[in-house]
Amino acid sequence: MPTSPPSLTPLAPSRPPLPAASNRRPRAVPTLARRAPLIHHHHPASQVADKRATFTRANLLAEAHRQLHGVRFATSADRITVAERTATLAAKRAVMLTPAEVLHAPEHLQRADGSSMLRPRNSEVYATQDLLDAEARLLAAGQATDAPLVTTSVAARLRRMVAPGKDHVLSAEQAHVVAAVVTSGRRLDVLVGAAGTGKSTTMAGVRAAWEAEHGPGSVVGLAPSAAAAGVLADAVGVPTENTAKWITENQRGTEREAKLRQYAARLAGGYPSPATRQLQLQARAELAAYRRCALRPGQLVIVDEASMAATQDLDQITAAATAAGAKVLLVGDWAQLSPVQAGGAFKLLADAAGLGVATLHDVFRFRHEWERDATLRLRVGDETVAEEYAAHGRLESGVRADMLDLLFEGWLTDQRAGRASLMVAADADTVVELNARARAWRVRAGHVAQDGVRCSDGTVVGMGDVVVTRLNMRALTTGRGWVKNGDDWVVTATGQYGSLRVTHRGGRATAVLPADYVREHLELGYASTAHRAQGRTVDTAHAYVTATTLRETLYVMASRGRESNLLYIDTAHEPDSATAHANPERVEPVEVLQKVIAASGAELAAHEVRHKEQMHTQRTRSRAAAISPGAWPSVSPGHQFSPHTCSR
Repeated sequence: MPTSPPSLTPLAPSRPPLPAASNRRPRAVPTLARRAPLIHHHHPASQVADKRATFTRANLLAEAHRQLHGVRFATSADRITVAERTATLAAKRAVMLTPAEVLHAPEHLQRADGSSMLRPRNSEVYATQDLLDAEARLLAAGQATDAPLVTTSVAARLRRMVAPGKDHVLSAEQAHVVAAVVTSGRRLDVLVGAAGTGKSTTMAGVRAAWEAEHGPGSVVGLAPSAAAAGVLADAVGVPTENTAKWITENQRGTEREAKLRQYAARLAGGYPSPATRQLQLQARAELAAYRRCALRPGQLVIVDEASMAATQDLDQITAAATAAGAKVLLVGDWAQLSPVQAGGAFKLLADAAGLGVATLHDVFRFRHEWERDATLRLRVGDETVAEEYAAHGRLESGVRADMLDLLFEGWLTDQRAGRASLMVAADADTVVELNARARAWRVRAGHVAQDGVRCSDGTVVGMGDVVVTRLNMRALTTGRGWVKNGDDWVVTATGQYGSLRVTHRGGRATAVLPADYVREHLELGYASTAHRAQGRTVDTAHAYVTATTLRETLYVMASRGRESNLLYIDTAHEPDSATAHANPERVEPVEVLQKVIAASGAELAAHEVRHKEQMHTQRTRSRAAAISPGAWPSVSPGHQFSPHTCSR
């Protein structure tokens, strides 16, 4: 064993998690002067920026109130004062993306503090400097062309190459995209592919081309979730890991190097004995752990489902690859779901690459030609495609109860016909209700035991049930694997004290889930949320849609099935039914679908938001400057302009 491991530049340590406000004991704070530093120490801007790329003062104020939840105040006015002051301090520490007001408004259009009524109060958008710097580094990496590559002689054979694990050659478009990626020399490349365009096959082609040049083991796979990493491993055939785990282990590079040197020193003076053999085994395990997350020159790191990866994670992965002389390829679709943490970097990089970005356009998944075109139109927000879905009988409409009945009956019909079918919804409550219906039917049919273990969501899980694990637990092994968040299983036995024996659905891997894991981290798996469904392909999909569904969620739900994707539209949905004064009016299903398609919930990168804010401010100034002084509107004191009014 070498006395010194291969060189590795460790990543900068990530920000340590801050203690939750609910864990602090309520305490009295005697003066206002001492209250602000309490929360200022936790920097609300950093907390908010962990979850969103850009934010407003309202977001900072909400975070300030959250952190102050466990602090006693003499009066409610004191609490409000401290929260307001803290939000102001946090805003000053952030970077304002909205340009400052420079146009002088007439006195009657000014507020008491001198600000213009033409801009809604507290509408300014902010970001942290850390996030802006991370985006800037990613953009620079996307332009740098000093990374390892594949020679043109290897790329020329791509059209005749059969990707590993596949039984067919690449399509002309896939071969072109693979060649563009592996020969570009860019440190950071982006591969964009709509749902059903064959991203998995293309990634397998990338692996084949890269290993033909750089040798076996030169491709590493990462994904935002452990389940997605498992799918990537099956599709491409390379070692994979989830991004959070990989970053954590990569940051331990220096620590592991020191341990390896200690092992080498101890073994150098050792002599044959049981203790020495044990030490050798420990050293080999440490070296294997080091090599799993240490990069070397010439490697390619593929990050699948990269649109769901946090910006800071992508920055750290790219920094590690650059330091090691490796290359990073981000694969995904900006039109699908955004990450839980601050994101938007994938689309930012794709837009920055312009027309030269590697893109898959040809859709292979769907049986019907019209549906291939329809999903692409839905993807980019073409509202008129709603009529296409209606014309082909893909829409059902009515009140929620009727829609869930029809959705379940449609799924049940497909199940009886032997089709792989999926029930999917945007919200967890609907998923729980659909799961309960499916289980009740399976119990009546004798496929599932009625008795079982009660989970945290109130459902009962028994022998024969299809379940999904919701927490990564490496200690729960399944042969060569382990229990992952998002894995589907079938219950094969129940233990005396609430444990379950499960078998991986579609495989042979088995695991025993302890009672506490079953209670807290297990759910029925007949229906799925859109987030968990992303990346799956089935024969048919049945999706519940309401007026509050977002385009990205709809796109994922409407593109899972090969043969058909049916949309069950709640035309009488009332999101605030508890405070509504009348029964909601029913609307046409096409109208609901058009509104959903128009409503994008995609998170934008801070650089993109800053550009939009600058363009909006420039238009507002131009319009205002064109108005003669005598044409300024006359408004009563205290009047507030809406954002719509200000943009006209």
